[in-house]
Amino acid sequence: NNIDNDVQISDSFFQKSVIKNTNNSFILNNSVLYKLNNYIYNDSVKNSIINNCLLIDSKKGFYYNKSFNNNIINSIFINNKNAFYINKNNTGYIKFYNNLFIKNNIAINNLDSCQLYIINNTFYNNNTALKGLLNKKISNKIISKNNIYDNNTLNFDLNKLNISNSYCISNTDTLMGYYNIYSSPLYINIKKHNYNLKLNSPGIRSGINNTNLGVNINDINIIKYLKY
Repeated sequence: NNIDNDVQISDSFFQKSVIKNTNNSFILNNSVLYKLNNYIYNDSVKNSIINNCLLIDSKKGFYYNKSFNNNIINSIFINNKNAFYINKNNTGYIKFYNNLFIKNNIAINNLDSCQLYIINNTFYNNNTALKGLLNKKISNKIISKNNIYDNNTLNFDLNKLNISNSYCISNTDTLMGYYNIYSSPLYINIKKHNYNLKLNSPGIRSGINNTNLGVNINDINIIKYLKY
């Protein structure tokens, strides 16, 4: 239970644990979170970073409330009920960059109007990739760029919340926005969790500045803990 102090955790393993952060900064690096029954609560947290982490087989994942400028990068979220729950009154932004979401019931559940950036992520075989419910419509949109939405039951379940997709690929939806592709992404080897793209994939060099679409797993060291 961390209150009013800055917290940095690295190279750790958590099983059925509870972490509560209040009014602090929080950095979690190169760690595994397994079978969590309760959220990792971030309340009034600022400039938090989740980097190179693995959340797996958990009922609940990360919870944000009244927080400022949060970053989730180079991480994997697999077989969770709710990987992310974004509550209300967050400010600044929440940025998801270069993450892999696999077989989650809900990958990102957003109830807030704060700015979401979703860039270079791969959402594969989730029940719902992104869910959003607001009481009233807002002007700002979720920014989605260079993402792969592949084989999800629902890519988006949004109410009074809009998303702007650009340079994305999906094999289930014709995405609204600019320079999106309707096709299968063609991974190198799903069985070995190699979600990088084959050379003949339509996502190769189809992103902004000729970058590849989706996650680059070469930047995710924690992937070595996934069994084949």
